This record gives sequence, structure tokens and C-alpha cells, in this order.
Amino acid sequence: MKTQTCNYVICPERSQVSFTISHLVLSKVSGQFTRLHGCAAVRDLEFVDYALLKIDVSSIRTGNSIRDRNLMKKDYFNAATYKFIECCVRDLDIKNFPDQPVDFHIKIKDIEEIVPLNVFVISTNNETVSLRITGKIRTQDFGLKWQSPFKPGLMVGSEVNLNVYLSLFKGQTTPESLGNNPSQSSSAPAASHRK
Repeated sequence: MKTQTCNYVICPERSQVSFTISHLVLSKVSGQFTRLHGCAAVRDLEFVDYALLKIDVSSIRTGNSIRDRNLMKKDYFNAATYKFIECCVRDLDIKNFPDQPVDFHIKIKDIEEIVPLNVFVISTNNETVSLRITGKIRTQDFGLKWQSPFKPGLMVGSEVNLNVYLSLFKGQTTPESLGNNPSQSSSAPAASHRK
């Protein structure tokens, strides 16, 4: 993919990636990722040419620090080699979303799959775009297998329910620069909008 300049940047303080997944069949684990970077190339507040979300896998929080550390290991996310989950989408009309889900290209580790997700526009104006994204991901599609003395299906379910809120503010960056320089936080363009 050639370099593309984005004119909107995600504000991580006002964005959230949360999830639930079945655990031991009878209960569910809830969690979130606390560090994310993203940008979009938006035209006339009506059309998204390209958008990218990068989620730092080491920022996962499920309320159990031992489980979180285990998820970083080679058998699951392998965070030492694959730092980010990447989600991208192209050619979206944000004024007239279709009734059908939108196809997102999601890459976890070295596996990329097309996953249909629901996109809802919360608000748009000259400075901000706010979206909600919901849907499900099957962990086995990305080679995510929980290692345990129990059967994997009994330990952690294979379906993850996603609930994502994204707030984007005007600001320029490129997809290649996201998450590469801690001193250039994606929240910088949004600083003047904080109340």
C-alpha cells in the first residue's frame, strides 16, 4: 500500500475498544485494550477513502494480571513479535451506510481476515467524527488457541463480541507513522478540544 495522508486522527482518550468472551462456558470475561492509534482519510464529512486502527495488544486488560500476561505469550498473541492488531477499511459512505455490515480487514499476528462489522455514525461536524462499531470475531480464524489443561473450548470461547467507540479529530498523519513514535501521540491533535 502506498503512503496515504490521513486528515483525521483518533483521540485515544475518547475512544474505547472493549470485548466479552465466554469463559468456562458458564461465565464471560470482559476486557478492553487501553492503547490504540488510528487515522482516516475523510472527504467532505461524507466519504472515508481509507481508515486504519492499530491496537496495542500488550495493553489488554481483563481484570486478571496473570491471564493478561499469558495472552502476551507466543501461544496466543505473541506480543514480542506482533505488537499490534490492525483493522482497516476502505471506501465508506458515512452519510448513507448500507443496512448490511461493513467488511473490515483485520490482521492478528500474521493472519489477515475479512470480518463483517456493524458501523453506526454517532456524530459528524467540521472538527470531529464519532463512530460505534459492533460485531463478532472468531478466535480460531486467527490461530488464537488457549493453552490449558482443560479442553480449549471449555476454557475460553471461540467467539469474541466487540464494542468499539471511536472519536476522530482533524489532524494530519500517515498510517505508517501510527504507534511508531511514543512522543507523537495520536491524541496530540485533539488536545485543544479537551474540556
